[in-house]
Amino acid sequence: MDGKETILIADDADLNRAILRNLFEDEYNLLEAENGEQALILLRQYRERITVVLLDLVMPEKDGYEVLKEMQETRFLYHSPVIVITADDSMGNRTRVFELGASDVIAKPFDPAEIKNRVKNIIELGRYRRQLETMVAEQSARTREANAAVIDMLTSVIEYRSLESGQHIRRIRMFTQILLEDVAENYQVYNLDSRKIQLITEASSLHDIGKIAIPDSILNKPGKLTYEEFEVMKTHTLKGCELLTDLDSLRDQEYFEYAYRICRYHHERWDGNGYPDGLKGDSIPICAQVVAIADCYDALTTDRVYKKAIAPSQAFSMILNGECGKFSPRLLECFKNVRDKFAQLSAEYADHLPGKLKTAPHIPSASLYDTGDNTLEQSQLKYFTLLRHMDSTVMELDYDTGVYHLVYLADQDFSALRSGNRFEYAIRNFAEAAVHPEDRAQVLALLDNYIRELFDEGLTCRDRRYRILDRIRDTYVWCRASLLRINLENPRQHRVLLVWRKEEFPQTVQRDQPGHPVPFEPLPVAYPAADLLLGGIQKCRCDQHFTLIQISHSLVNLLHYSEREIETQFHNHLMELVYPPDREKLAKQFKEQRNEGKILELEYRLVAKDGHTVWVSDHCIITVENGAEVAYCVILDAARHHQAEEQLRLSLERHNIIMEQTNDIIFEWDIRNDELYLSPNWKNLYGYQPITKNVSSDISRISHIHPDDVPVFQDLMQTMRTGLPYKEAEFRIADGAGVYRWRLARATAQFDSDNKPFKAVGVIVDIDSQKAEKASLEDRAARDVLTGLYNKVSAQGRIEAHFSVCAPDDLSALMILDVDDFKQINDRYGHMFGDAVLVELSSNVAKLFRGQDTVARIGGDEFLIFMPNVRKEEVAEQRAEEILSVLRDLLHENMRDMTFSCSVGLAFARGGALSFRDLFEHADRALYRAKAAGKQQAVCYQDEMLNGLVGRPEEEAAVCRTEIDSDRLKQWNLPTLISRAFDILYGAKDFGKAVQSILALIGEMFEISRTYIVESSKDGRRCNNTFEWCAEGIEPQIHYLQQVPYVSSGFDYRKNFGEDGLFYCQNISKLADREKGFLEGRAVLSTLQYAIRENGIFYGLVGFDDCGIRRFWTREQIEALTFTGKLLSVFLLKYRTQDALSESVLNLHSVLDQQEVWLYVLDPDTYTLRYLNRKTKELVPEAEPGRPCYEVFYKRDSPCENCALKQARETGQSTMELYNDILGIWVLTDASIVQWNRMEACLVCCRDISRYKDKKSQDLKQQTKESGGGAYEYR
Repeated sequence: MDGKETILIADDADLNRAILRNLFEDEYNLLEAENGEQALILLRQYRERITVVLLDLVMPEKDGYEVLKEMQETRFLYHSPVIVITADDSMGNRTRVFELGASDVIAKPFDPAEIKNRVKNIIELGRYRRQLETMVAEQSARTREANAAVIDMLTSVIEYRSLESGQHIRRIRMFTQILLEDVAENYQVYNLDSRKIQLITEASSLHDIGKIAIPDSILNKPGKLTYEEFEVMKTHTLKGCELLTDLDSLRDQEYFEYAYRICRYHHERWDGNGYPDGLKGDSIPICAQVVAIADCYDALTTDRVYKKAIAPSQAFSMILNGECGKFSPRLLECFKNVRDKFAQLSAEYADHLPGKLKTAPHIPSASLYDTGDNTLEQSQLKYFTLLRHMDSTVMELDYDTGVYHLVYLADQDFSALRSGNRFEYAIRNFAEAAVHPEDRAQVLALLDNYIRELFDEGLTCRDRRYRILDRIRDTYVWCRASLLRINLENPRQHRVLLVWRKEEFPQTVQRDQPGHPVPFEPLPVAYPAADLLLGGIQKCRCDQHFTLIQISHSLVNLLHYSEREIETQFHNHLMELVYPPDREKLAKQFKEQRNEGKILELEYRLVAKDGHTVWVSDHCIITVENGAEVAYCVILDAARHHQAEEQLRLSLERHNIIMEQTNDIIFEWDIRNDELYLSPNWKNLYGYQPITKNVSSDISRISHIHPDDVPVFQDLMQTMRTGLPYKEAEFRIADGAGVYRWRLARATAQFDSDNKPFKAVGVIVDIDSQKAEKASLEDRAARDVLTGLYNKVSAQGRIEAHFSVCAPDDLSALMILDVDDFKQINDRYGHMFGDAVLVELSSNVAKLFRGQDTVARIGGDEFLIFMPNVRKEEVAEQRAEEILSVLRDLLHENMRDMTFSCSVGLAFARGGALSFRDLFEHADRALYRAKAAGKQQAVCYQDEMLNGLVGRPEEEAAVCRTEIDSDRLKQWNLPTLISRAFDILYGAKDFGKAVQSILALIGEMFEISRTYIVESSKDGRRCNNTFEWCAEGIEPQIHYLQQVPYVSSGFDYRKNFGEDGLFYCQNISKLADREKGFLEGRAVLSTLQYAIRENGIFYGLVGFDDCGIRRFWTREQIEALTFTGKLLSVFLLKYRTQDALSESVLNLHSVLDQQEVWLYVLDPDTYTLRYLNRKTKELVPEAEPGRPCYEVFYKRDSPCENCALKQARETGQSTMELYNDILGIWVLTDASIVQWNRMEACLVCCRDISRYKDKKSQDLKQQTKESGGGAYEYR
């Protein structure tokens, strides 16, 4: 979007949108809507990008009032203020739209300048408002920080009085934040964002502020409170609210609203048994619910005056099982997720007395093998499991940690399961209190291996039956206890549900014996035909192996294994018969489908005896037999079906590969159902969902297509309906950033058997860059090269186009402007200065006219201005006078000895009564009337001028001038400049002379007084003039500009440069004194400078000064000089870097030469020397780079056997003691692999250790000599 702000124009009239588009398209990015519904669609998509909405009131679908109402309700007006443009300027209408939130109302017809200023003001006000709100938010944050001191003081008093630790408040804040973050992630219904979480966390500090009003005798009583004392203690919630209300200076802060709710309601409970108001369920504010759990957990896990701390795991179980009051089930699920974080914080911020810190107990991590399932996914898994066991008592157990949660208690006969802080205690208490004595062993088996076997064998459930005491009937009844595994997707996560359900009509069943081999049973065939089915009917256990219990003979024939072979080789495990790559996939399919029901359809490959694979489709139904799940399966041949699916998969995969490698959109339009399919990359490219239903009707109402192009798109659709085989259409559509982009739709029709079109398929291609390039080329062809204004041909075309469509009574004005005596300016100051004057003149004149007006350069110093739809002649006459005024002041400071002025000829036309040629001739005659009358004035055409009484001769007037003087001049061009600069730099041996040559080339080519380079000092605070070229008669400044500080009078001169690195000024005297820097006192009138930067660091500048005139820097000059600055800066930085590297190398060599050791660098492949330090050269004078080390130091023809380099290449470093019989010394050699001149090398450092060697060393010398010389290693 090039940083442009976005305006949304909502108007159903094409003409109104076109007028507003012409006004704003140069300065803003525009979105357009032709009805209210489409406007709202764009607002929802780009709400934070749209800075203002220009809204018409009378529109189809939804009118302007409805749009305003919805914007007010959805707070769109906060980001996008609305200016209503309407023909109904009545007081009632104004009142209504202002009540709906409009920022301004503009009546039609409107003045273009007025609406532009009002839009600009609204945008500026919006920007200032947002800045002000940001400042207010920052001030509020600072105020909260200041108030935090007051809060901490209050909480410290409370903690001191209640003998609680100073860490209590810190822990409450942390617990609250952690739990809130998990709630926000899993339950969006609470609408918690980061700001609210921060406010609630801060406000939680004041949850017990009311305890300051509780007597010490009650607050710090060691024992249990009496009923009356507890009633007094309960008042701390209300006392705290009173105290908060009295804090007048603080209660306006937003977080004190949360503080009030937390203080009052943090002792309320989910079932309504809390205090002070007995709130129930979600009527308790979520902030208070979260702080209640945090406070309860902290109270349990820390020492208090009335109790000792308990272990975090025990506190966790007590809260989950309702021993501290009922909490929200949703919050308990989140509490489970953050259990480890709570325990860790309890340990890290525990209350300690001076001395040895307590060690936090080890807490097994419940999330060690967590797959990242969030609370909603876990709840869904439990939901599927519990569907099979309704109205039952349900307990959840994490087998790894022992943490349990009694999720649902269906019958008070199971209430013993609540007792005990650990799972083991709860089961033992239940067995003792509720289970028949003869059956207690079955219940206590839960504490042995019964649960472990469920995981080891890969089972999903286990069942047992035993008797429990029915307290109402005072007799034992049968109960079925089921053990169900949670989260089958993760085999390393060991969580189960224990479900107890009473049986009204018990039946005797045989319990399974897990862990023992299941005997093979042949399938009794009730119908002989069933055994002839391919694959037949199988029966298997639902364990991790899918152990076969019964098998049909047809499956045996299919795989060519005997029943005995299946039992002995595969242990009756169907999983072992499955093709290995499919085993994990089969297990996953089974678990996913088992969660959804009892009927499964699986697909996998079996391996036959001869090794070939067989695709089968397995249709199963799950049932329970002998306390375990079994599956009855029908296996069918799926080879042909799978082959067809595989071909389809490969086809789709090829399609997806193609789609991923292109930015084009594939579409398919179902003509009969009016539904549109678009390839998935649409969302990535556009960022919003497209219209897919009722396309024909909705495309004009709620699409992102430019309103002007909707008819084109509708025509494409209609053409496809009629049966045209192929058609293309170009249209604009808004992208994800709210910018209209050009697209090309190519559509091909598909026909049914009746030769009627039923689908249209095709591609949407991005042609935005081609369109932009084409528009740029067309615009360049229509523009004057020097000034950027229209040229005469394009101006004539625009005028004639207007005459062909304008109404008969439309008033148009045409002006011809000619600069008086412009030739004198060229002769005296040069053509370059003359060109700069024309550019400045063009810019100033163009600013006086509207976007719909045509301003063109038609000759060397002649200009044409055409104003269509002028209300009255006086408007054009006033513009002509403004032109004269602007040009009089334009060059007043630059040419005090010359008068700069112009003459203007003005003519009018109604409708298309006159041709362009006739109107131009009228204005031309009026221009020469102005010239003849003394110049420097504007003259309107009169009819008598046509008869030749006043004006130029008839034959001269008939010739339209098109020649431009400056176009005939021999001009420099950028390619030539680039070529010459590169030739100089690359051909020069002396970089300094090359720079001087380029500075001279530029100075002479552009007639500049001084060209120079300034470089920063090493500390970056000062600068020095290092290169300079001066024109004849200009005093050099290089000797004066040394060690000049960048910062002077509090202003950093480097701030003059923009992000593009440019700083240019036409008049130095207009700069403030502190902004001039080293330009001060140097007789500089105009300057252009380019910053030398690298990685954001300022290294200096390249400058071009004019000391003769206040120069107008033209676009071409700026581009050429900027290029020169970039070129010089790149080469200069490279040259300085090379200098620095060379200096570093010299410094390195100097350091190495000062070392009292022998240093040399080797090529690890050839053993040749690359570098030697001074001491090495002194020891071995004949040593030099390029010779092998073994030849120089040991007089050998090949490398030494115990070479340090060899070991260094293997390990990276080597240390050896070596004896050199040639030099007669012992050396300690360190060899390391290093980078030397960007290549791998070996650095060798040798130290003389001869004086440390004893007689044993002398013996080794002798052995070395006898062995033939060379190096001998001594360890």
